[in-house]
Amino acid sequence: GDLTGVKLGIVTEFAGEGAEPGVLAVFREAVDALTKLGAEIVEVSCPNFTYALPAYYLIAPSECSSNLARFDGVRFGLRVGDDGSRSLEEVMSLTREAGFGPEVKRRIMLGTYALSSGYYDAYYGQAQKVRTLITRDFTAAFEQVDALISPTTPFVAFPIGERTSDPYQMYLADLFTIPTNLYGGPGISVPCGLSDGLPVGLQVMAPTMADDRMYRVAAALESAVGTFTPPAL
Repeated sequence: GDLTGVKLGIVTEFAGEGAEPGVLAVFREAVDALTKLGAEIVEVSCPNFTYALPAYYLIAPSECSSNLARFDGVRFGLRVGDDGSRSLEEVMSLTREAGFGPEVKRRIMLGTYALSSGYYDAYYGQAQKVRTLITRDFTAAFEQVDALISPTTPFVAFPIGERTSDPYQMYLADLFTIPTNLYGGPGISVPCGLSDGLPVGLQVMAPTMADDRMYRVAAALESAVGTFTPPAL
């Protein structure tokens, strides 16, 4: 529980970025708890983090499109419509129609478009360049601090199905967690309190191969805030 000598950075670009007031209030309380444990809190600017969301939703669907091409109803996995009267293309179409949900299909279509001839450099290639810039932001930040902290999500859990008609609102839930995924470093989410009766998470991000820093901060926070009983469903 002792964080004496540990320097933690709060990402300037995440300050109030579409986050609910209740989430920010609980996060600030958690930051105060970390300060009482001996941590030094400083603000760190990571300017390219603002481009993480659009970059991720070009890179991830592109990888999804490439990886899921193997599910063709022939080599392994689900096979639908193979009754001897249909062609390979028909079986493949029926298999993918039955086996992939709406979000998976959406990502396959986006990824296939981003990787297509004439658009590869404009979309996927540019997104990979942004990924490099985000990695550089992390590298520069970790020269100043031992770890970065932020809320895990901008808002608490929403009712099932509430945002499925608006994919962009769904994707915004990943706003704070995407940068560390693009960077490839370790990250952990620890419950730090309740807002409107629902749990709020605090995210700890550390450099690659420095998982020990992440666990140290997370364990200290858990010891400070204790545990809570989830609301009844």
